[in-house]
Amino acid sequence: MFYCNLDHVLKNSSQKPSKNSSAVQRFHYITRTQNFENHKENIAEKLEFMQSGNMPHFAQNKPDEFWQAADIYERKNGRVCSSLVVALPKELTAAQRSELAEQFIAEFADRYQFPYSCAIHNHQGSLGGQEQPHLHLMYSERSVDEIERTPEQFFKRYNPKNPQKGGAQKLTADVLGFGKSQLTLFRQKTEELINDSLQCYAPTKTLEIRGLKVEVQNRVSCLSNEDYNKQFGTDLQDVPMMPKKIRFAKNGTDLYEQKQEMTEEINRLRAENRYEKYKSEYELALSKQQKLEQDNQPKPSPRYEKPRGYDGPGF
Repeated sequence: MFYCNLDHVLKNSSQKPSKNSSAVQRFHYITRTQNFENHKENIAEKLEFMQSGNMPHFAQNKPDEFWQAADIYERKNGRVCSSLVVALPKELTAAQRSELAEQFIAEFADRYQFPYSCAIHNHQGSLGGQEQPHLHLMYSERSVDEIERTPEQFFKRYNPKNPQKGGAQKLTADVLGFGKSQLTLFRQKTEELINDSLQCYAPTKTLEIRGLKVEVQNRVSCLSNEDYNKQFGTDLQDVPMMPKKIRFAKNGTDLYEQKQEMTEEINRLRAENRYEKYKSEYELALSKQQKLEQDNQPKPSPRYEKPRGYDGPGF
């Protein structure tokens, strides 16, 4: 299973500034610029990849100006940007994840000539200390064509009869035929992109299951635990998300005690799910280990028997 979520930021001037209050704030958040420059500096975060593209003429090489214009000129209550967030495999190198990011851009932005900004963040998780690389891809649903428009005109209503007089065409989920299935379709495509990369660079991985190192196929699934259980006959359990106020609780507080208890429960569920998902691989590895241990046991020395021969005359 992997994390994949799609959010839409609407034009709303009444919101307080935050990473999701406007397109330009979202841009600064994912690129770690301006007021987000030192965000999460205490956990040694790495910005592995950053790129913007498909910008209209008025914002060539100036993505911040494009997202600012979206906030100003997009129609009231319209989407100023959409934001896809995907957890990436830690088994890939930073260069391989950057290559994967280019494939996400090609699939979700370049295909429709959507202006986009993309970044990969990587930092150690607060639980377990493992790397948590993840991709942020924000895009505008306004498809860029060859017509030069001012920022104000770009975000006006599209004029199909005379495109030069209207704004850039908006290719929403409904226009593209996705409808309410957009997130499901995005998750399916994300599964395909990630698994293709894993098959190329990291087809297997080693997990510790019940104290035993087990090599398993390295693949992700877009299915929920419930759907996965139905399809494969497993008994995977949902792992709760730890609220931020508990996750970052300081030692010596009541919340910190809750963090300890919740961490123990999360680790227990993760361990059970690993066994449940890779039960056959575990049983095979256990059988091989037991046979190896049996073969390596010292064999008992053969019993010595005095050779039978002539003992002299029988009188």
